[in-house]
Amino acid sequence: MLMLTHLKFKENLLVFLYFLTFFIIGLIIYPDYGISIDEDNTRLGGFVSLKYIFQIFFTQYESSIDNIITVPSMVEWKEWSIGPVFDIPAAFIEWAFEIKDSRNYYLMRHFLNFLFFFLSVFIFFLLIKDRFNSYTYGILGSTFLIFSPRIFSNSFYNNKDIVFMALYVIAIYVGLKFLRKPNISNSLLFSLTTALAIDIRITGIILPLIILVFYIMNILRDDLYKKKSIKPLIVFLFVTPIFIIIFWPYLWSNPLINFLAAFQTLSNFDVNVYNYYFGEYISAKNLPWHYPFVWIFITTPLLYVFLFFIGFVFLLTRIIRRLVNFEDDNKYKDVWRGKNEFFDLVIIVTFLAPLFYIIVFNSTLYDGWRHIFFIYPSFIYISLLGIYILNLYFFKKRKNLLFGILFILIIPIALWMYKNHPYQNIYFNFLADKNFNKKFEMDYWGLSNTKALELIAINENKKVNVSSVGTSDLVISHSFIDKILRNRISIVNNIENSNYIINHYRNWLGDNINMNFVAPLNFIKFHEIKVDGITINTIYKKNE
Repeated sequence: MLMLTHLKFKENLLVFLYFLTFFIIGLIIYPDYGISIDEDNTRLGGFVSLKYIFQIFFTQYESSIDNIITVPSMVEWKEWSIGPVFDIPAAFIEWAFEIKDSRNYYLMRHFLNFLFFFLSVFIFFLLIKDRFNSYTYGILGSTFLIFSPRIFSNSFYNNKDIVFMALYVIAIYVGLKFLRKPNISNSLLFSLTTALAIDIRITGIILPLIILVFYIMNILRDDLYKKKSIKPLIVFLFVTPIFIIIFWPYLWSNPLINFLAAFQTLSNFDVNVYNYYFGEYISAKNLPWHYPFVWIFITTPLLYVFLFFIGFVFLLTRIIRRLVNFEDDNKYKDVWRGKNEFFDLVIIVTFLAPLFYIIVFNSTLYDGWRHIFFIYPSFIYISLLGIYILNLYFFKKRKNLLFGILFILIIPIALWMYKNHPYQNIYFNFLADKNFNKKFEMDYWGLSNTKALELIAINENKKVNVSSVGTSDLVISHSFIDKILRNRISIVNNIENSNYIINHYRNWLGDNINMNFVAPLNFIKFHEIKVDGITINTIYKKNE
């Protein structure tokens, strides 16, 4: 008993040091990342909701919002379909602590973004540890999630997709607890986490539907489960809508109508964006069925992809075998056997169901696959199952050797991330080809524009005009650089009046703009920002 206690202490200490190291690294590097072109809009949305809350409950503070930012009313706000779970707390912190400088309040949001991701990685660790009954698997799963270059980069600035991913994986963990132990406390906790996920992206409604299907299957399988599960189910069905309404002020005036209107945007999001996909511009409203699969497999480290296919084939084979072999008098009772198979079945459905919905309803996707980042933890889970299969069949007596090989194989990924910091968002594996810029979007959010503006400002001791070619937005990038450097630059729309031009090769409009984003002949290249030898941002200086 003493030895087991000592062993558990050592394992807990290692886990604590692991996550402490991860947190410290995030704390050190979070200011290094640029700012995405959506962040001013989401900040504005947070203040729209915060002012609406003040108008109803704290009227004495309503006017204080106007001293910070001019916002439309809730009725006039056009981005009503975007849930405010992240943006309201961020706006409140900015208001409460009177953060005035634009760089500082955006940095605060980036750090808050990282905290969501940090928490989700820890919850993912708990999920994997419970499934495989192993701290090692838990740490390995967390490591896979952290050392996923695009996910890691987005964790510092993507306050929509990464925050949704974080809340989604937390809700999965709580949902599995609710399925295994259907009691009132787990019901309330799942209601809360589900509502928070839905209130960041309405796509989150997929998860409670999945959990409810398995809940009903459990009732049909087990009479004892049925006796103790009805009350928690009623509580969940009653409380979840209340939580959804509470955390989404837009719903307060007309909960049902407004929620249904937001739900309709799932497959009919009205946005006129073109994706650069296999060297062609394709409307985001009319994508080929393989679009999400290609993006996942060309931007995920091949080690994880290889392991995923092993785990996926094994899972699919087992599920088919179970469905084919169970007898009519044993209906529902042999779809899974034991806790682990149950976990696996739920996870594979959380991975496949969103993809199935996207394909069937031709959902709008753009900027790669960031809208479905939330299924990535399920992807990693299946990859870890692939490791389990390899261990079972090939490394049964040499488990440490297998884990050692895996950690060694992660080193090149870590080195790539270090070498290309802070542009991990441009990661492609070799399936995309070395000339990935000729086939796929690169810096679609303009993160590199921040560095480009800094380089220009550092090079000048006088104020200069800067503009862009393509469809780049430099205004928000300008607001994110240091105030001293900011004062040396003016953003202008007219290239003829520019001293510098920035090009980050993003074309929202499709063929309406030349693919080469050509700068005028009287400008020369000043600097290029590169990833894997490919230019992702070019700065041109007027030749005077």
